[in-house]
Amino acid sequence: MAVSILWACMRIDAKAPGLDGAPGIGTKLLRELVSIGGQDRHEPHYEMLLQKMSEILVIERVVGADWPEGTTFQHEPAAFKDGPRPELLVVMPTGRLVVEVKTPSLLNHIRQRGTNGVQLPYRNGISREAAQDIAGDGGLTLPRDYPVRDFLVDADRKFRGFRADGVTASLLVLVWDDFIYEPISSLVNAGSGLLTPNSFERAADGTAQLFPDIDAVVALRHLHFFIMASRDRPLVERSHAMDFGGERALPNVLFAGSGGRPVPETVIRRLRAYPHDHPGFEGIAEYHPQDLIFWL
Repeated sequence: MAVSILWACMRIDAKAPGLDGAPGIGTKLLRELVSIGGQDRHEPHYEMLLQKMSEILVIERVVGADWPEGTTFQHEPAAFKDGPRPELLVVMPTGRLVVEVKTPSLLNHIRQRGTNGVQLPYRNGISREAAQDIAGDGGLTLPRDYPVRDFLVDADRKFRGFRADGVTASLLVLVWDDFIYEPISSLVNAGSGLLTPNSFERAADGTAQLFPDIDAVVALRHLHFFIMASRDRPLVERSHAMDFGGERALPNVLFAGSGGRPVPETVIRRLRAYPHDHPGFEGIAEYHPQDLIFWL
């Protein structure tokens, strides 16, 4: 696992080297990664490691895309003095792309999902009380839509200052595990999805809360590979933790945001992301919002 992380950081440095002897973006990320720790078996530190590895994964994909000559990359830039800092700013000759990476704290959720008999993937569909009655003594796993909402709010805030130029596009990447229906259900279920007119998050005037500075959201199904690799378990479909998978690997999911500016197609291809309503997802249940899940 360590070798795959090192190689990913080296690939980042090759595309985004430091200037005037300063460390490249990959070296900075590696230093941040190895600085995490200090307490044996401290789960919050483990989740911080997963989050940093997710940043490395996504940044390596973005900087390795097919960019025009003269493109440069800035790690954790600020649009103004003391402003919020997203993960990456891509500066092209004809435009810019700002990228934020978010990874939920899923370990406790994974344990609940593996223990409880019923899962409620989103709110305002089947009521919590009804789902609890159905679950009975088998236990009920609740939605993870509040963290997804918080990710949208924070990314929208971080992107705002960069988009004042009228040309900067923005991309939020959510690094999830193999249960990809969870972010899909939170974002686009028809009854309360955060990116729909019926969003459970409401503005002061009672309308659906928009995120006008987010142009696109991509949900990656990759966190489970990090977890398995960290536990020296065999990886299915991957040769190492930072292996993003080939064209035949299960795809990631693209959602349109409220911003309306196009995200460069070369990035979407590198992330192997397809629109959530793509015809290829027809008949594949895990790529659609789920009302209620029963675990046997």
